[in-house]
Amino acid sequence: MSEGWSLTESDPGVFTGIMRELGVKGLEVEELYGLDPDLLAALHPVKALVFLFKWIGGDLASMDGKLVTPEDPSFFFAQQTITNACASMALLNAVLNVHDPDVELGEELNNLKAFSEGLDPESKGWTISNSEKIRAVHNSFARADPYHLEESRPPTADDDAYHFICYLPVGGKLYELDGLKPLPVSHGDIPDPENWTSLARDVLERRIATHPPGEVMFNLMAITSRSGYLTKQVATLSKAVEEGQARGESDEWVNAQLEEAKNKLARIEDQFKEWDIENSLRRHNYIGLIHTLLLELAKQGKLRPQIEAAKKEMERKVAAKKAKGQSAEDLMEE
Repeated sequence: MSEGWSLTESDPGVFTGIMRELGVKGLEVEELYGLDPDLLAALHPVKALVFLFKWIGGDLASMDGKLVTPEDPSFFFAQQTITNACASMALLNAVLNVHDPDVELGEELNNLKAFSEGLDPESKGWTISNSEKIRAVHNSFARADPYHLEESRPPTADDDAYHFICYLPVGGKLYELDGLKPLPVSHGDIPDPENWTSLARDVLERRIATHPPGEVMFNLMAITSRSGYLTKQVATLSKAVEEGQARGESDEWVNAQLEEAKNKLARIEDQFKEWDIENSLRRHNYIGLIHTLLLELAKQGKLRPQIEAAKKEMERKVAAKKAKGQSAEDLMEE
């Protein structure tokens, strides 16, 4: 039996790491704390939005749009055909529809896109689910958990199930790509092609409004090409500065813009380094190390003072609760 798919954290470092290990270059993922124009402008250019929400049975929340079959044969949409794969499915549905000459998909995803052209969404989903490479990369970002057991039962209405989908512009229209639906959902023409996220904001607000009042379990991330955009900007501004110096001129505005672009790019590169460290820690299982350290401390008799101190502290708390008329069971519940 082949290994299953693990749950994936809604974390920009994880999603960026998955793309990198699949060979994607020129894209990264950033967390969004809202859809205010200023927040989105800071991440320009935004290629797609990835939305995490609590799934409600019979999910009709997004059906203000229309299920469609895109005419463009290069349009990529895969259904989710296996449990726990929705994070990578949303990511791939977005990335494989990004048309940007500065973005490289890499050998694995280029082969996937070429192989699946002409297939229906379900067959594309099975193609992804059966990819050993994609499954291995997806699972490699799961937190190490020695006590994790594969769920052998299907989810029930009482379970808290969370689901990833994506929104992005393709051919002048806003699409919602949800692997649990049979086809892409079109939300119509984008009024301002330079500001497609404005329409996406309206759609997301309507969707969030369909959830019970007070529901806060949402997360939003943006797939951007900001690092590549800034790299080109730095190159262009550097050339302008050099040409100005050659003429014996100095443009303070250009110099300031260059410095700002360099600082932004440096912050992104620092963030990449932090994500690399976090992903390394996320993937490592420290339970064995902790168990060995505790076992050695116990053998040396160095844990006994701490155990005795903990017992005395518990006895003190129990006595204090009893003095207030509360039982030891009440203390344990707290």
